[in-house]
Amino acid sequence: MSKSIRNIAGATLLLITLSLSTFAAPVVRQGSGANAAGIQALVDQFRADLGGANNGIGGSFINGRREINWDGVPDNFSEPNNIPPNFFNLNSQRGLIFNAIEDATGAALNQFAVSATTASGTAVRFGNLNSTYSTIFQTFSDQRLFIARNTHMLEITFFIPGTKIPATVKGFGLVFADVDSATGGNRSLIRCYGADGLQLSAASAPVLDNGLSFVGISFNAGERIARVVIESGNAALSATNNDVTGGVDVVAMDDFIYGEPRATTSHPSDYDGDGTTDFSVFRPSNGTWFILNSGSNTFNGVQFGSNGEVPVDGDFDGDSRSDIAVFRPSTGQWFILRSSDGQFQATFFGSNGDKPVPGDYDKDGKTDIAVWRP
Repeated sequence: MSKSIRNIAGATLLLITLSLSTFAAPVVRQGSGANAAGIQALVDQFRADLGGANNGIGGSFINGRREINWDGVPDNFSEPNNIPPNFFNLNSQRGLIFNAIEDATGAALNQFAVSATTASGTAVRFGNLNSTYSTIFQTFSDQRLFIARNTHMLEITFFIPGTKIPATVKGFGLVFADVDSATGGNRSLIRCYGADGLQLSAASAPVLDNGLSFVGISFNAGERIARVVIESGNAALSATNNDVTGGVDVVAMDDFIYGEPRATTSHPSDYDGDGTTDFSVFRPSNGTWFILNSGSNTFNGVQFGSNGEVPVDGDFDGDSRSDIAVFRPSTGQWFILRSSDGQFQATFFGSNGDKPVPGDYDKDGKTDIAVWRP
């Protein structure tokens, strides 16, 4: 639909905005089990919700997921030492940074801990903080667990792995250990927020004393998570906080599972969503695109277009990835291969002799179709 027509110095500029599909409800996975086997199927289902493979450490990929199980953290960043908040973006590059939200004890803020292994000589599962913890906590993946020191609340933000480029993810889930309460401010839960700062969804972890609980939230209609707030129990782990004594619920965390981080905002000719322009060429003779993805150093060849058509750059579907698109000057047609869902879109806008000048003219995060008539 035409948004406006203006005469500028004798030339005509035409704009058109494309709309996205309506967002769907979040997909929430919740459950608990007496041991790792008790929640394995649920965790695997959440992995399937995210799609693709575990992308491991480093690089940037179009799809898939990242996982943190804490077990590869070296001893010098494990109990009784702290782990840096940016360890999983700097040392082990998986595009995640954590920060404490509040200081519940009056002690140091923004400190985080990973439990020790048997071989280290330090008590496992935070038994060095309180001897009862080794008994009440268990792991989903041996042997380490994770906590925020001096608080039970933290936030997660995402980046293109190993960079300072803000990113979003399709979904986020985690395993809690020893959840004893599901009421009011005592719940263990996650809250997911979009890049606009608005809460997208929240879900709490089911109760199971001395067991494991999983909660995961994902989206399949274009919503993206920029920040996650985690509430684990109602008290920080400490020598004086004994579980279920005086209403105390101390909770530790194990595996984090989340979608592949992709750049929050679109960048020119960024076909893989890593926030970096990709080398790309369009061969007019046969309408073939050749793209070298900068994030994974992989090559794509896509036949889209025909002789005489003009390649155009833009994120027409608002997913922060450039779409493969061409403009046919002879008929004023736009042909777009949407990166968000792989679907083809054709739009009549313009006429013979018009020049394509796409851009985000209304600042809604989506490229608008526009032509300049000389």
